[in-house]
Amino acid sequence: MKRRSSLLARVAGAILLTTATIGSAAVLLSEWIVEGQRHQDLLRRAELVTATQADALSGPVWELDSRSAQRMIEALTGRDPAIRSIRVFEADRDVPLADIGAGGESDAELITVERPIVLHGREGRVQTVGTLQIAYSTAEVRQATLDALIPVVGLLVLSLLGAMAALGLTLDRMVLRPLRRLTQLASAMARGDYGARMGTGRSDEIGVLADGFNRMAATVQEHTGTLESRVRERTEALAATNRAIMDSINYARLIQSAILPSTEALSAGLTEHFVLWRPRDVVSGDFYVCREVQDGYVVAVADCTGHGVPGAFMTMTASAMLNNALDLMGASDPAAVLSAVDRKVRAALHQEGEARSRAECFDNGLDLALCHIQPAEGRLVYAGARIPLLVVSDEGVAELRGDRRSLGYRPAGQPAGRCGAESCFTNHSIRLRPGQTFILGTDGLTDQSGGEHGRSFGKVRLREMLRRGGTGPLDRLKSELECSLDHFQSGREQRDDITLFGFRVRLTDAAAADRPDSGRRAA
Repeated sequence: MKRRSSLLARVAGAILLTTATIGSAAVLLSEWIVEGQRHQDLLRRAELVTATQADALSGPVWELDSRSAQRMIEALTGRDPAIRSIRVFEADRDVPLADIGAGGESDAELITVERPIVLHGREGRVQTVGTLQIAYSTAEVRQATLDALIPVVGLLVLSLLGAMAALGLTLDRMVLRPLRRLTQLASAMARGDYGARMGTGRSDEIGVLADGFNRMAATVQEHTGTLESRVRERTEALAATNRAIMDSINYARLIQSAILPSTEALSAGLTEHFVLWRPRDVVSGDFYVCREVQDGYVVAVADCTGHGVPGAFMTMTASAMLNNALDLMGASDPAAVLSAVDRKVRAALHQEGEARSRAECFDNGLDLALCHIQPAEGRLVYAGARIPLLVVSDEGVAELRGDRRSLGYRPAGQPAGRCGAESCFTNHSIRLRPGQTFILGTDGLTDQSGGEHGRSFGKVRLREMLRRGGTGPLDRLKSELECSLDHFQSGREQRDDITLFGFRVRLTDAAAADRPDSGRRAA
């Protein structure tokens, strides 16, 4: 997260840096000027003292009175502490007549003034009898300079602090406080308070900014109000449309439920039964059939292409085709009935040849399992198009697989809708025995994903549950299957329509006594 910096701190830092730079330059310049003045003053004093003392030493030097000269320069040293050394030379001699010096300082720290010692005679004659050299220390200059600059520096620092405080208060009142207020109002607008406004009345840049913000806020509020009004109108319209669509779909569910067999029809030829029917959407692409025919009953389960509304349309079409084929042909040959439904679906959906337009470029059909139950003969004939029949008994779970062919789709590699002189499907005949449980189901249950790793429910899990509970009460088996599916699914979205139809056949006394082995024949 980027750290926020204060504008006041940044401005104060810039002011401090600028003033410190200017103040430092001013102090250095003042030091140079003051030190130059003090240096000139010291130089003038040294020249004056040297000239005066040179006149006083003319007599002793003329008389070569070194003691008098020494006493005079020692007295001068005592009166002026800035003097570091004094030398008195006779004319044309390098050895000083009198000498006194403290030493310890370099030549750069000394000012040396030299004056001739002149003797004035009575007749106006002027004779140079010697030379006087006096060395002054510049330490006094540095100290005087510092003493003069300390008040200047103090005044500069106080002025800087005062200027920064005054500027900071002025900046906070005139700039930062309005900016903070503007930031608060912008945050309020971000939270949805579009009525936030900033006080105006200033003619400077802040006033212009406040006027611009208020105009922007008014525009946003107006546009937001218009947008919210339109959203409400559109939402109400969409809600009304959605209600109309859902009313239609719910009504379609009632119509679809009407084609499913009633409880009375299921109980007429079946001792026990259960139906696990879970549409993925409101309406389903699966349906099941249980109806009475001339010599028994027909039980069927179908899985049509798609789900929801398209799948529901397919169920109505396929159910009508199946009932029409049963009415015309009877149920004694389930394989032939499947072939007839195949032809009828292809014809109804115009899938007998190549698609003539883009609108016809679709491929729809269904998987179907059909059982013809003959209680009097103790026989069940099954034919399936990709939907198997599971038989549960005391020996375990047996599976009769359907043919690997669906109904209605455009076939690849053979003429559409042509199966030859005989049926494309196979009849499986089973002798009925007491205690048998028959299961027909679509692939929606076994393909449902779930569990810890998101895998499918699977055929192995289903068969294990049927092996454990398939010989008991079917209502209990249905409850166990539903609980297991709910726990396995764990809130995941249902992938497809789920249909599982389990039943047991009511046998006549003669059929129950006759228990030969099951067989198979091709229709």
